[in-house]
Amino acid sequence: MSINWTSPLGATGLLLVYISSSCLGLYFLKAAEGWKTPLFATGLLLYGSGAVLWLFILRLLPLSFAFPVASGCLMIGTLLSGAILLGESVSAGHIVGSCMIIGGITIIALNR
Repeated sequence: MSINWTSPLGATGLLLVYISSSCLGLYFLKAAEGWKTPLFATGLLLYGSGAVLWLFILRLLPLSFAFPVASGCLMIGTLLSGAILLGESVSAGHIVGSCMIIGGITIIALNR
């Protein structure tokens, strides 16, 4: 059984793995106490894995779909990980902006 990565379900899974590895990598890089720590190395590995995965995404999906969806989801994922894991504050502007991003991603996904 092979996975069709260009199908809606396959593309969603691929983008979720990319977004998760990138956001967790950024969190570990930020939370590390120094650059010679295991947490920093883990963050670097996860963030680097996300970068490699992004290259595969670009080969499989149209750029006009992949870039806006991935960048929007990364913005929301970074906002959520900062708020949940780092205790950063989220303003009303963040929430309104996130809702607008979700709306844009929905429109792009429905037109695919």
